[in-house]
Amino acid sequence: MRLVLIALAVAHNWYTGHHDPVTGYQCCDNKDCRVISPRYVEPLPGGDFNIRTGSKTRYFIPRNRVLESEDSQYHICTSAPHLTIRCFFAPRTDARATDYSELR
Repeated sequence: MRLVLIALAVAHNWYTGHHDPVTGYQCCDNKDCRVISPRYVEPLPGGDFNIRTGSKTRYFIPRNRVLESEDSQYHICTSAPHLTIRCFFAPRTDARATDYSELR
């Protein structure tokens, strides 16, 4: 049990210190951050993304809000109760049209 709690704490700390480059929101300010399956992520031309969180719910993430993932997976940080997307991370390898160096 102790190892699970340590692993969760380390996973949570991965997001600490990251902020949405447009809104300035902290990615993990006691909010829910998690890996999101690539099947829910639709890369768009120009580096933008559509994120599906339900059968009909889509969120548009403009290129200037995309952060580089530290582990080559997609991650999303949301806040309840309205499922506001606080941060979105995409792997560098999926940078079809996203130049992360321009976002820094």
